[in-house]
Amino acid sequence: MTRDELLDFHIEVCEDARALMNLKNRDYAGGDGEEPFANFTRCEAMGICETEAGFLVRVIDKVSRMSSFLRAGKMHVEDESFYDAIIDVVNYMVLLGAYVKDKDEDSNESLGETERRETESSDWNFSEKTNVMHHQV
Repeated sequence: MTRDELLDFHIEVCEDARALMNLKNRDYAGGDGEEPFANFTRCEAMGICETEAGFLVRVIDKVSRMSSFLRAGKMHVEDESFYDAIIDVVNYMVLLGAYVKDKDEDSNESLGETERRETESSDWNFSEKTNVMHHQV
């Protein structure tokens, strides 16, 4: 595979992931679109785990299925392929990133200017200029 082919594959994966998220998010979070993280925040509301951990549990489940496939050479659930699992992981990561971004923006709105400056060095920074998320380490 060449770099150009890799980048074409990346476009395909991202387009497929976005289309699937559009459909699944309507099923899981409701058609009105006002609470796109509703199915994930429920685990925290029920006292099971923090919302962020809920995202990661789902990713671990998918990674486990993918690992089993790589060892066994086949998926036992016939209507979900290895590619489908990849798309799901991509979408969970997008959802987690969006959730953290939204949560960070909500908390920053409630802070005063001095408090906001004090927390900027350790908070998630979503650069408006580059549209790339950076985490201060």
